[in-house]
Amino acid sequence: MDSPWLLASSFVACVVALGLLVRAMLRTQRQARLCDLPLREHQEVEFPTEGRVVLCMQGPRFTPRFRRLRYELRLPGGAEVPGRPVLLRMVASGLSRARVTLRTFALPFAGRYELRVRGLEAGDVDSARHRIVFMRPHLLRSVLLIVGTTLVSALAVASLVFFLLAVVPTAAAIDPGHATGYLEIDGERIDLREAFAHLHRNPDGRLPFTPELRIVLADREVPQASLGGLEALPVLDLARAGDVRGLLIRLDPDVPGVALVTLLLPPPRGDGALATRRHAGQDDPVVRGLKLSATRVGGQVECPADGDLKCSVRFSAPVFNEQERSPGAAPMPLDMIRAPTRPFPRCH
Repeated sequence: MDSPWLLASSFVACVVALGLLVRAMLRTQRQARLCDLPLREHQEVEFPTEGRVVLCMQGPRFTPRFRRLRYELRLPGGAEVPGRPVLLRMVASGLSRARVTLRTFALPFAGRYELRVRGLEAGDVDSARHRIVFMRPHLLRSVLLIVGTTLVSALAVASLVFFLLAVVPTAAAIDPGHATGYLEIDGERIDLREAFAHLHRNPDGRLPFTPELRIVLADREVPQASLGGLEALPVLDLARAGDVRGLLIRLDPDVPGVALVTLLLPPPRGDGALATRRHAGQDDPVVRGLKLSATRVGGQVECPADGDLKCSVRFSAPVFNEQERSPGAAPMPLDMIRAPTRPFPRCH
């Protein structure tokens, strides 16, 4: 399901179905109930129909009194009605009370019967907290309703989770990026600790790659917005000003062997272009083991042996998709996306 509104509709439908299932479960319990009796040693009970009935005990949760009691149902002449214990007992519990099925009896006809309960103590007779309940068999229907309620509840939770993931910004649902490695240029080593990723779909074909995945491996944090846009990426201006040092890698995620690698270092001339190198090699790509999902990218960067440049970085970063700007919208000013200046050691 790609549409958030389809997920929302699925969630609403599940909530409605869940309400109907709960209503059907309550109706089943109500219709199956035949009579409600006090707890006594001997008493008469009248059944409106013949057939199987289920004897249940109702009382406080975790009460031990059900275990020691023995139940007999007899005809008016004294003959015992055949009964057997319930193997798969059903327990219907609330906050303070529970009802458990104990025995089933096969009634030969409708009418009056004598119920005997053995094992009662004096304090148990006519206890206000304990009741004997006779019900019609409803195990199969109840199990089907419980299974249906469980499945619908799971589907409702899944629909809600995927809907929230679809409408909540990706940054709120994923971990921040991180990198472990270094960049060495002209004998100076720069530790790279931060990783950022940005995917531009390039619908107009104005960029070198379609789509274009941009990966920044830096010694400090930079605003995510500095990776957006076309060729004039704000992160390049940050590098010219000395506010960030590291690598900018651009590539097509479907063809990771071809990549443009830009050194994020102040150029010798303040207004000069940053050094950019093109690497093309399927057997020895710059980004190795690239793993890209809908929300995250990871891999390892190894700079080819090329004179004074060395690098080795392992990274993992969230992937942000380019947001479409309205026509004529002005680009974001540099002072609004400039990374906070933090001193870093320089070689003298």
